[in-house]
Amino acid sequence: MLARVFVATGILACGLLPFSASVAVNAPGESCTKPGEVLPLGAGSIECVNGVWAPSSKQANGSGSTGQPGAPTTPPTNAPGGSPAAPDKAAAVARIFKPVGVVESQATFGSSSKQVADPSALRLADGRIRLYSWVAPTGLRSATSTDASGLRFVADPSIPLSTMAGQPRIVRLDGSTVRLFFTSSGGVSSAISHDNGLTFTDEGTVITTAQAGFEPGVITVIRQGGNYRAYFSNLEKPGVHAERIMKTATSPDMLHWTIGSQLRMSGSHPFALTDGKGKVALYYSTDRGSSYGIFASTSSDGINFKNEQFILAGGGDADIVSTGKNSWIMYYGGQVSAVDGFGILAAKSIGNAIPK
Repeated sequence: MLARVFVATGILACGLLPFSASVAVNAPGESCTKPGEVLPLGAGSIECVNGVWAPSSKQANGSGSTGQPGAPTTPPTNAPGGSPAAPDKAAAVARIFKPVGVVESQATFGSSSKQVADPSALRLADGRIRLYSWVAPTGLRSATSTDASGLRFVADPSIPLSTMAGQPRIVRLDGSTVRLFFTSSGGVSSAISHDNGLTFTDEGTVITTAQAGFEPGVITVIRQGGNYRAYFSNLEKPGVHAERIMKTATSPDMLHWTIGSQLRMSGSHPFALTDGKGKVALYYSTDRGSSYGIFASTSSDGINFKNEQFILAGGGDADIVSTGKNSWIMYYGGQVSAVDGFGILAAKSIGNAIPK
């Protein structure tokens, strides 16, 4: 059980994989044999760390592309509308978020696994942030920021849910009641908490593989009119190079979902924001040839998205929390260092997180 859920939830499997079948084997999450080797990937690079390719900020020291060393670049086929992205021209990064550094690593939880992944943030009444993450090999863990800046975290003493929950996604209901969505047993499940997310009771599966049409990753939920709308993608797995598909679903209560249409752009592990007036911004991880990382598109109806923008290079699995009027923090997964492996990083908004 642990091995199966770890494959489905670790950062190597959640948003930091290639997103097109045209991508060859040198990619985050794949095995490697030369420690310290750095190869180009999109607009960034990957490094061989502990036998696994990991995103890196280092300059490539080997020849190659997103495939084998020395291989030509193959335009991916997962750009919006199915059109290949130009491999020789990186997209300009939109000035919306500015990275500010690492906020969680293995040291936060006293772990030695080098695998902290899949952040989801809950803002508390006093302004502090409670951040949920997958921590191998324990599973779901939470940590609370020391102040309202949301940049320094201390692990909470208890484990919030005994179920081996992957890809956590937290949603506040009212008062101290919150709901947690997560991946488990091939579907999306939920759990309820009445103490601001310190302890949860499992509510069972809310979206199955049969309903989704594929094994789903976790959902992100917004309020739309008198109902709820969710977005999700097919689950990323190491070594599986599949088309990245995103779908939407609707529900009156967050527990009973009707699966809707497939979105025209491809991506993984989406996160949705709404301005409360009908506009939706969807953040997701994807690869557009020379641009690899977190993108965002906007919609006026929650179904048809356009105006894709490149938000942040190299990161994955974005989760965004409001910290005040026109102020947000984005938490995302990435490599902390060669020593500490993967962890959670943060970026602060310098623009509107719901792009115009």
